Amino acid sequence: MTRLKDKLIYETAPCWSVRNKITIMNRIKYLAVGILMLTVNYCSMAQKNLVTNGGFEDELRGWVDYSAKATPYVFSSGKMSSALFSSDPSKWTGMHQIVALPKNTQYILMSAKIKVDDVSTGKEDWNGALFLFEMLGKGEAKIGEGINIASATGDQDWKLYERAYIVPPGATSIKLLFALGYVSGTMFVDDVSLKVISQAEYEKYL
Repeated sequence: MTRLKDKLIYETAPCWSVRNKITIMNRIKYLAVGILMLTVNYCSMAQKNLVTNGGFEDELRGWVDYSAKATPYVFSSGKMSSALFSSDPSKWTGMHQIVALPKNTQYILMSAKIKVDDVSTGKEDWNGALFLFEMLGKGEAKIGEGINIASATGDQDWKLYERAYIVPPGATSIKLLFALGYVSGTMFVDDVSLKVISQAEYEKYL
């Protein structure tokens, strides 16, 4: 009904200026709707956890593991977590997941909750219960060096670790890794998350 009314006014308008105003108003209306849809889509993408099965409620689906196990006995939330155990500090025990990044992603926030029991210290300063990531490009080629978010030893109850990061040019995915890096002990992992964030949100973590 509104469109018919606008059409009648347009066709019977006594001068070009009135018709032009109606055309401009309609264009502004359609532009506003377009901007609103883009905003809704961005907010939806920004709030979505891109990690598959980050809470391990479906055991280790989505993860590549090397001696990791899903456990219902110790968890931060839900009913499950992932457990890494090693009695041999000469070995690397862990799991990882490669997460595809949405096109034109600029800022991301990675987080996970970690608990450690009797994790030994290693020969190197970086040895411990580790949470780290690697940026990957075309063909999953590694971009730069891996970056450590957390390295824990000893005994520690559940703790949230977070890292905001600027996605480098050419990066199309990210590899999230959790490991007992050449130490003995037990590491529990839960609530793993990777989300797209805005520049304003990124700056809160500086």
